[in-house]
Amino acid sequence: MNFYILDNDSKIIHLLSNIIENDFNNTVVGTASNPQQAYDDAMRLGIDIMFIDYAMPAMDGVQLIQKIQDSHHYPHFIMTAQAILPSVKTSAYQHGIDFFIEKPLNIAEVKSVIKLAAQNINMSNRLLQVLDLVSGAATNNNTVTINGKNKKKENAQSILRFLGITAGNGAPAINKLINTMIEREISFDEVNFEEFFQCDEHGKKIIFQRIRRDIKTGLNNLAHMCMDYPENDIILEYANNLYEYKNVHNEISFLKGERTNGGQVSLKHFFNGLIQEIN
Repeated sequence: MNFYILDNDSKIIHLLSNIIENDFNNTVVGTASNPQQAYDDAMRLGIDIMFIDYAMPAMDGVQLIQKIQDSHHYPHFIMTAQAILPSVKTSAYQHGIDFFIEKPLNIAEVKSVIKLAAQNINMSNRLLQVLDLVSGAATNNNTVTINGKNKKKENAQSILRFLGITAGNGAPAINKLINTMIEREISFDEVNFEEFFQCDEHGKKIIFQRIRRDIKTGLNNLAHMCMDYPENDIILEYANNLYEYKNVHNEISFLKGERTNGGQVSLKHFFNGLIQEIN
């Protein structure tokens, strides 16, 4: 995995570099102390994950991320900052960061976040390879153009990666359903599942069971993240918009052994909430 570090503190760069390259699968391909240099490097280097400090001169971290994405480069972003407003943190997530780490850095947290980010990328790459084989989509003519709907699909995939549900048995049906809702601009209730999946009522129930199991897995993963990062705004937003917070709370209580059953999932609430998140 190729990493890049932007920070105006050389000690932070040294610390992050040591943590990253402690795993032989990871390489720090570049570092910078000013955002313009980081932008120039992002245009020429194959970067998988960028550590970006929010408080940079001339151009803050969020502005840099937007500038990189406007140039049609889409590395994954981990933002670091010290004592910033919740609204700024929310804006950072809305502009596409995967994780936020507060300074002073906690080594254990940094290691955990790096591991999660790498797992998300690996799962996404495997899924894309499968989809390319199935659909024959890997051609030279359609690898760079990203229109509005394709960007929404990409954002939806980022959320699914975040939840850890891109590789389950229900993943193909989940992706097909999301893509159709985006392409046709319809809600969950407007989907004709018999026509959509070419199945009868029994087949529909089987497909729903697969989807429900994966979404339940996402609820379980999100509950674990809520326990580990209780003040993470994006996790709390997903908890409410995708599952309703009461269900995440019940899942947390179940994981702690305080309940005999966990939270419930609603396909309608999940898919409509997901579309709302990416619009």
